[in-house]
Amino acid sequence: MKFRRFISVLLCFTVLLGLGAVCASGEEQAAAQVQPSTWAAVDGLGRTLSDGTAVGGPRQDKFVGVFYWTWHYRWVHDHEPLTTGSVLDKYPEAKNDWEHPAWGNTYDGRPYFWDEPLFGFYTSTDRYVLRKHAELLADADVDVVIFDTTNGTLLFEPSASVLLEVWSEAKADGVDVPQVAFILNFGAGEEARTQLRTLYDIMYSKGLYEDLWFMWEGKPLVMADIRCLDLGDEIDKAIFDFFTFRDNESTYFADDTNFLEDTWGWCSDYEQTKFGKRLFGGVEQMCVSVAQNANENGLNALNCPEGTVQGRSFTDGAFSYTYSYAGKDITVDKSIENSLLYGLNFQQQWDYALENDPEFIFVTGFNEWIAGRWKEWNGTENAFPDQFSPEYSRDIEPSKGVLKDYYYYQLCENIRRFKGVDNMPATDAEKTIDISQDTEQWDSVKPEINHYTGGESRDSAGWLGTYYTNDTLRNDIAKAKVAFDNENVYFYVETVDDLTPETDSAWMRLFIDTDTSGVSPNWEGFEYIINRNSPENGKVTVERSDGGWSFETVALADYSVNGNILQIAVPRNALGLDGENVKFNFKWVDNVQSEDIMDFYTDGDAAPGGRFTFVFDSTADGKEIAPREAEENIFSRLFKPLFEKFERQYADLRKLINYYL
Repeated sequence: MKFRRFISVLLCFTVLLGLGAVCASGEEQAAAQVQPSTWAAVDGLGRTLSDGTAVGGPRQDKFVGVFYWTWHYRWVHDHEPLTTGSVLDKYPEAKNDWEHPAWGNTYDGRPYFWDEPLFGFYTSTDRYVLRKHAELLADADVDVVIFDTTNGTLLFEPSASVLLEVWSEAKADGVDVPQVAFILNFGAGEEARTQLRTLYDIMYSKGLYEDLWFMWEGKPLVMADIRCLDLGDEIDKAIFDFFTFRDNESTYFADDTNFLEDTWGWCSDYEQTKFGKRLFGGVEQMCVSVAQNANENGLNALNCPEGTVQGRSFTDGAFSYTYSYAGKDITVDKSIENSLLYGLNFQQQWDYALENDPEFIFVTGFNEWIAGRWKEWNGTENAFPDQFSPEYSRDIEPSKGVLKDYYYYQLCENIRRFKGVDNMPATDAEKTIDISQDTEQWDSVKPEINHYTGGESRDSAGWLGTYYTNDTLRNDIAKAKVAFDNENVYFYVETVDDLTPETDSAWMRLFIDTDTSGVSPNWEGFEYIINRNSPENGKVTVERSDGGWSFETVALADYSVNGNILQIAVPRNALGLDGENVKFNFKWVDNVQSEDIMDFYTDGDAAPGGRFTFVFDSTADGKEIAPREAEENIFSRLFKPLFEKFERQYADLRKLINYYL
């Protein structure tokens, strides 16, 4: 490896003078009609997402990939879902006891769950779940999911094909779905070659779902060791020419690499490896992970008896971070109660990656869930190497357990810090609306806030003994507007089809956050709810939270329904909006099934999804927010453009270097 690095650096200087045209890294997608990065959110811990004033406008050539698992169909017919917690809560002595009967039938690799996913013990061919994943990842501004196919020759084609079909439909519905890439078996063995040939044959050579391929240096990205190919073979040569390769580094403790080595990682110990360091500043790729099955001595199972592996609460040294909410400054360090909720390990890795500002950040991971059990692994008996418990696990997908959606919003926040956010559109909304008249009154009101339409009902078996149905999508919310005058705030919401009768339960509720500091009494950040109960006598109720899901009526408001359009006129003083400027966050929700905000992900329709809210600001002027500039020294400013031109021009030469060395 050291010889390869020496030769690659030498070649770098040898050909530096032969510069040519530049190819773009990645593929810039057209601006989506829906703009999630302009939304607001406060998570269940009181952490608020940053807006453009804090993180700046969109930054070019910054990409985030998330490790994603498509394997949740392989065991569904063989095993009832069993969480490690359900065993250990009853039998804590079973932690490192391979023979303990609570674990059930015993064999190496037997799959358990470290906790129950929010969407239940699903199969990865469940179209409802795949559509939900598409929206969650799009709302977080993830560019690409990288499928884990690092085991043997497995590619998990059945679920990957369903995902591509569902995500292609979601994209047609306006969801800016992530693109896809694969990380293959580690090393240059025959298994990786078999995978490459299969992928090329069944998907890439046929151009299937080409608009969902993630491109890097002008070609589809694949993480695999290029040396597994035989360039004397016609098919292998075609594969060699077709892809952009990045050798998939397996160890968490790799040394930094230079750009000619074309190597990327998927998980790194803090301080993380810099993959593809540039001669005059910059890094191509770095990893950020939620937890690591490692310690200072190397890899170890996440249930090692010494408890020295790096879980969600782990930090290297005395790391902490601070945020403000409800009038308090909250310092998060190892001593905070329920530290596993706050992502200390995750944040320390993010901070280091943001400090180094690479082009691509690989996040591990989204939805692995499987806690495979082995008789022995790296010195631990009854070992769970990759996942074990809420503390010792590395998934971001929301769960039904204690972690809820905390890590999802931590991901969203850090992606915003890395990539910036979209510019807020200009507001032109000072207008009196007669809600009993034609809706053409709204034509001049700006902004028009769009949301995804479409979606999947649920009718799918999960793991053995489970079956999931969900047909709660009723009024599919497509568009919202807000206007105001001295007396009222006017709300407009439009659905795909005509609205169902207002006598329906949980019909078209409007949640409003007028105090983003969290000081005022609220339910999950919302001080007001409109239409919590069915309208009566031509009026909807405007209620203010007393704290939690307890409300008092503060006003009655007029409303009207015209086909697929609902309008409401709310007195400004009922919402405490008496000043000259009008600013608040809001969301529309239809047909949720309980008082748990986690239902906003699973039932009915929430626009926007989860804890996200639309932002209305009467002062928004549409001016572009400047992106945050990367810190560069004088040598970087002088030589970086020249060097980047060289790097991309000689991508094929680098490929040959990595193949022959």
